[in-house]
Amino acid sequence: MDGSIPTSEAFASELMPPQTDEVSKKLRGGVWERSELARGTYGAILGLGRWLSAHGVTPNSLTYAALSFALASGVAAAGGLYLVAALCLLISGAFDLLDGIVARAGHMSSRFGALLDSTVDRLADALPLLGLVVACSQTALASAVLVLAMMTGFAVSYVRARAEGLRISLPPLFMRRAERVVLLLLALVVGSIDVPGFPAEVAMLSIVGVMALLSLVAAVWALRAAYVALARDELTLSAPTEPTPSRP
Repeated sequence: MDGSIPTSEAFASELMPPQTDEVSKKLRGGVWERSELARGTYGAILGLGRWLSAHGVTPNSLTYAALSFALASGVAAAGGLYLVAALCLLISGAFDLLDGIVARAGHMSSRFGALLDSTVDRLADALPLLGLVVACSQTALASAVLVLAMMTGFAVSYVRARAEGLRISLPPLFMRRAERVVLLLLALVVGSIDVPGFPAEVAMLSIVGVMALLSLVAAVWALRAAYVALARDELTLSAPTEPTPSRP
């Protein structure tokens, strides 16, 4: 030791976890865990979230902003403005990422905030799809595909949330909210293509159909993984314990 007094920056660097650790924790258990693009993108959003927290932005305000843009996405989709709907959905997703970062950076995390965030996430999942149901209401098959996508997306989120409530450790899941948002963004962008001879609406609904099918597979797969984990725990609890030998 040289006897010098550590600076406040040195203390801060020791107390705050490295940004890479928080990125890894956020992406752990998803298909984006090994993606360098996802890590870089979330790292940039993480820095922005900390900056917003330092400037007094509250996490709940970002959550409400995410809901507002999701509602705008649904309204735009209902009116056939698919590109506008995609832009609003993208902004909503960005606000959804930022609210948790701001809450942790500003030490403003709360149980109500977590409940509000989860509730808004489910609404934000449904609103753009509901708008598409309105836009494609003339075709029963299209409406059925969109409603199925909504239901299977909810199923994935519900199984994961209940598993966490039961303290079940699930393997890495696919078709979580990030993957569903990416596919829905792609569907909306494709639906906005206005080229003679290109079946934009059919292509859009096909992508939504793939999303619905993958979400259904993911929900069943997660449910089976939870069943296996619960059965293993029950076997462990019901297994007879070896009696402790007494000393002669």
